[in-house]
Amino acid sequence: MAQKESITKADFYVYLAKQVEALVGIPNKRLPTATTATITLGNVAALLFYELNLRINPMAALQDLPVNWLGFYLLQNENLLVLGPFQGRPACTEIRVGRGVCGVAVETGKTQLVRDVHAFSGHIACDSASKAEVVVPIRNANGTIVGVLDVDSTQIGLFDEVDAQGFEEVARILSKHVNFPMHEMRGESATVYQDHSTLAIAKGLQAPIAVDLKEKEITAHSEQGSALASTMVTSHTKATVAANGPMYVQMKPQHRVVEAGGWEFVGTNLSRILTQEEVQEYERTLGISTIPEIQFPFNTLRIRPVERRSDTPLFDFSLMGLLRSAASFYNTDAYRHTTAPQLSVPVAESWKRVPCAVFDAKVDWAWRNNFFGLSEEWCQLKPLELGMPGLNWELLRDQTLPILFFHSFDIMEDDLHDHGVVVSSVRARVMASAFFVLHRHFIRIDNYRIWLRDVRIYNEYNVRRHDGQPHIVIREEVRTLDISNSEQWRTMGADECASQAELLSEQEYYLCCENDAVDKDWWSTIGTDKNQTPCSNAPTQ
Repeated sequence: MAQKESITKADFYVYLAKQVEALVGIPNKRLPTATTATITLGNVAALLFYELNLRINPMAALQDLPVNWLGFYLLQNENLLVLGPFQGRPACTEIRVGRGVCGVAVETGKTQLVRDVHAFSGHIACDSASKAEVVVPIRNANGTIVGVLDVDSTQIGLFDEVDAQGFEEVARILSKHVNFPMHEMRGESATVYQDHSTLAIAKGLQAPIAVDLKEKEITAHSEQGSALASTMVTSHTKATVAANGPMYVQMKPQHRVVEAGGWEFVGTNLSRILTQEEVQEYERTLGISTIPEIQFPFNTLRIRPVERRSDTPLFDFSLMGLLRSAASFYNTDAYRHTTAPQLSVPVAESWKRVPCAVFDAKVDWAWRNNFFGLSEEWCQLKPLELGMPGLNWELLRDQTLPILFFHSFDIMEDDLHDHGVVVSSVRARVMASAFFVLHRHFIRIDNYRIWLRDVRIYNEYNVRRHDGQPHIVIREEVRTLDISNSEQWRTMGADECASQAELLSEQEYYLCCENDAVDKDWWSTIGTDKNQTPCSNAPTQ
């Protein structure tokens, strides 16, 4: 940019990066991820468009702006970019990867700085006024290209390397804060610029230590992907496609599979909520009359022994499993006598004036549950006995241990008819010597109370009981906290709320698989260290 400047161009981009960071740093968790991404990119496009033109020529007329187009193209599949949020004249709605400046940026994985677009072979002229262009690839946290930032100018030679570096910093900020839903439609593709030998490092992981680790990405077309997808509601009628657009039917969960310590961990992600038809199917299947406002049926975690002669997981965290537990728990004495009195969940104010106020949805209004993610047909919980080791907190607090697999997702969310929020989430961490899962059901009723239930699952691969079973520990805690200032607590994270809440109950269990009718041989396959540590008290009964 060749105009007179009050601050250097480099300083301007530092300022601009701070503006973008402030704009995108606090995500709106009440909306589906795809909606949040669209809103965020729209705001960023407007901010950049305004600030760039204000700096270059604050007196320019609308018809003669130095920066005449700024926006995003997002990958719909590995071969096609589609138009995203932008500022400027109407633009091309689709660009093939490899074509034009945007397509070349995706194909090469590199920023394209074009001082004169007429000298660029294959340039696509969406706006005939464009003379110069910068296109920067945007990656997600895994290094996969999910789209591009495209900036056009009416002036030849307006952009230089400093501009390119400034836009690259904007792309880096977006990669950190925006969850791009488009990338979840693909498994590995030509847009992932890394080989398998560097995959773990590129994803922020470290090589395993003394543990058998296998990692692979699979799509829903693979055998494992199809098996996973078959457990979810996936029907797409013509009406559904019409309501959600052509991209809808192409969205498939992204699956990640890791094997460590004799266990297989399968994580799936897709930030798509249920259609109305699917909501009705859930209600029919579960026998309840209300489903959370925001649901993520394709966010799941499954854990199973690799060598067990069955694909049935030992742990299965999913929307269907959670809601099935909530519906069942609602009819128990434990719910009526213990859980329900701990927190009264209000309904919408208007309901109090009509017969609906007494309507029984056949489920707790905040979907409280006794969900452990457990496949109870071949294992059961038993109270931890005296002398049995519990969670190894020292190991879990060790920040130097390499993390081989990390999976964090929300199962559902609801605003409780504008009275607060309920969020059910899962975090899983797989290390070289152990795995750890936290399932949290968090409820906040404004001006009243916070209620949360934490379930922690822990297994050190080389610790087993005397009967040969791997020692899996499960700890359940329920906490509450009375609150009065809603504004203060709305901005406070669940971890901080949990640290201040009062512990109402706690219970530790161990998992017993002695009734596994399919296979008990898998017990000995958990763990790789021959010097396995037995529990000090581990009865076989």
